This record gives sequence, structure tokens and C-alpha cells, in this order.
Amino acid sequence: MYDKNIRLKIYTVSIILMGVACFLFGLKESVYSAPLEISFFILIGAITQSLQIRVKGNTAFSISFAIGLATVFIFSPSIVAVISFITMLIYIDRYNGKSYHFFNSDKHKRLFNASAYAIALALSSVVYNLVETNIVGIRLLGFSIIGIIASTLTYTAINPSIFIGLMCIIENKRYKDALREKVWPIINIIALSPLGVVTAIAYAHYGWFAVVMFLGPLLVARYSFKLYIDMKSVYFETIKALSNAVEAKDEYTKGHSYRVAQYAVGIAQEMGLTYEVVDKINTAAILHDIGKIGISDTILNKPDNLSDEEYIRVQNHPEIGAKILFEVDFLKDVAEIIKHHHERYDGKGYPLHLEGNKIPLEASILAVADAYDAMTSDRAYRKAMNSIIAYKIIIKESGKQFDPRVVESFMKYMKKQKNIWLEDILESEKVSYVS
Repeated sequence: MYDKNIRLKIYTVSIILMGVACFLFGLKESVYSAPLEISFFILIGAITQSLQIRVKGNTAFSISFAIGLATVFIFSPSIVAVISFITMLIYIDRYNGKSYHFFNSDKHKRLFNASAYAIALALSSVVYNLVETNIVGIRLLGFSIIGIIASTLTYTAINPSIFIGLMCIIENKRYKDALREKVWPIINIIALSPLGVVTAIAYAHYGWFAVVMFLGPLLVARYSFKLYIDMKSVYFETIKALSNAVEAKDEYTKGHSYRVAQYAVGIAQEMGLTYEVVDKINTAAILHDIGKIGISDTILNKPDNLSDEEYIRVQNHPEIGAKILFEVDFLKDVAEIIKHHHERYDGKGYPLHLEGNKIPLEASILAVADAYDAMTSDRAYRKAMNSIIAYKIIIKESGKQFDPRVVESFMKYMKKQKNIWLEDILESEKVSYVS
């Protein structure tokens, strides 16, 4: 832990020092070269960054990169560093109904973000200028196409890499695992780069007024996108509230869905699944027991064995949950996962008795995560099982109850967690199975 904190400080301070150095180096040139033009790009950069839309958690969508990329084609690298550094320092971040600016937010974090942005854009500008000066190629209204491509690729490589390095230190992740979580920002960069080119062309040929006019329709599109995101958020929060209501009916299952989500996401990442699939699995895990809202508390909290009729009712909860979620358009894929998360690899599960690879992989992942947390949590009818025994049962059921591919990834994931001592204990202890 101590070593991790030292590495984190060295890494963040190094990035900040490089960013501040870039800023200071370009400050004199910025003051004497084109202060009005520079101020204009800082202003619109800060405004567009302040209007970023949070898609989910810490993932945000912003068109400010288009402004930053435009400066790469218009100004020198030192001026680009100044514009980008100040932009990221002065923008206002709105989160959970509160506004955060430089003076009421984490200054160390602000400086790190500003430095990462400035370093990446300044180096992109260096690449663009080198290509434009030394390589003859096709030009688009005065701008080097090869330079545009090279500088965009430079930013795409450098900026995400800085944050991937940070994630690797903080969360002890492998580079490829952290890279998967940066897919959305990379897609955002690639999608917005043509807008950066158009912004630069508009400014070079028609001045600042053309840039303002060009940004107008983009801000309208941004507003429409925000309405869509807000609607999705309201839907999801409503469904999640129903899921929480199910857990609230039984004190023993409190937090179950979120623990299952943690395990399921870990397994999915270990299997190398894409960010989109991992995100879908996370949502399915949080909502996987929502179908129990249609089952009486008496059955759910019964301390004795269930009757045949009661057991059939409990077995209906995946289909009930799937029907609830299928009515929400953006949760239809999630509904399919939830419908099959009690299927067994050997075909003895429910509701459709699917077997082997006919079961959706996401549902098989959820099945392992759900089973492990169920075994290691207290229930009305039994006490929590020892985690070692639960771990061994999951392994024993590979190829029978659980998909062997998922079990293998579950084992790898668990060995990286807090109980990293698990393997040694398993080697030295004879553990009896619970059938």
C-alpha cells in the first residue's frame, strides 16, 4: 500500500510538472502573439467542456476536444499548451446537482487533468507542424491531411495512455484491462476529430464568428442528446428502485445485487469482454432479482423448505424480471440475460432448460457470480458458507452447473482479490463439499 502511494505521487506529480512546464513555456508567446484569439478559444473550450454530458458514472461526453484539436492546426505547440491548460482549469463541472470549479474542487486532480490535456495536445501540435513542414501531401483547404491524421493519432495514443497509467497504479490493473475501460473516450476522440478539422477551417477562412455559428447546431444536438440520456437515467433509476425494494423486503439479501455486479464485472473483464458487454453485465447483475417483486414475502423469507408449488413460483422470477425489463427499450438485451441466469450448463436449470453454449455467455457469468454471493451470504434458512467452501463448489460444478470458461475466469479473478491466499489454503486443506 505504501509503495503504491509513492508510485501514485511520483506519477501524478511528474505529469503535473510536465504540464505546468508546457504552460509556462508558452505563456510569454501567448501574451505577445494573439491574446484575443487565444482568449476566444479558451472561452469556447471552457464553455463546451462545462456543457459535458455524463453518460454513466465518470464517463462523460463533451465536444470540447473538437475545439482543442482545432487549436492544434491553428496555433504553435506552445500556444496550444496554454489554451488547453487554462481551459481545463477554469471550466465548471456539474455533477449530482452541484457545480464544481477550480476553487471548490480537488486542485491536484484539476492540475493533473489540465496537464494531461495540455501535454497531449501540445505534442499533437508538434507532430502536425513537423508533418506539415517536412512532408508534401494532399491538403484540405490549406491544412495537411497527413498532418491531421498523424496529430489525431498522437492525441489518441497519449491522452488515454496517461489515464490508463493512472488506473493501473490506483486499481492494480493490467494495461489491457484498463485500456478496455477507455474504449468510450477513444471512440469520442475519433468521432469528434472531423469536427475539430471543420472548426479550424471555419476559423481560418471566416474568423471567430463562423466558429460560433458552427457550434450553434452542435449545442442544439447536445441538448437533444442530454434529454435522451436523462430519460434513460430516469428509466434505469426507477427500475433500480424496484430492485432495491425487493432487497429491502429481506434483510439478508441487502447489497446482494451490488456484490453480484462486482463479481460479474470482474469475471467479464478477466474474460476480455468489451466495455459495452461488461457494462451490460453490470446492469443485469444489479437488476437480476427484480422478478422477485412478484413473489410474496412469506415465500422469500421462509426459513423451512419450500413446497413444490412455492418452488415453482420462485423459479418464475427470472421470467417475471425479463418481462418487466423487456418493456424498457434500452434494457431488452439485459432482460435476455436475466431471463437465463438460472440456466445450468448441463441443461437442468430453468426456465427453458438451455444447455452448454446455447446459454448466453453473459447469463453464465451472472450465474456464477450470483451463486458465489448467495453461498457466502446469510439467508433466512441458513448461515453464510465459508468462502473457501463456496469457491471449491463453484470449481466442482464446472461443466455441470456452470460454464467451464466462466469458472476458469472466476478462479483467476478471485486469486487477484483480497483473498489472494486462497490457493495456498486450498492446497493445504481438505475441504468437504456441500451437495
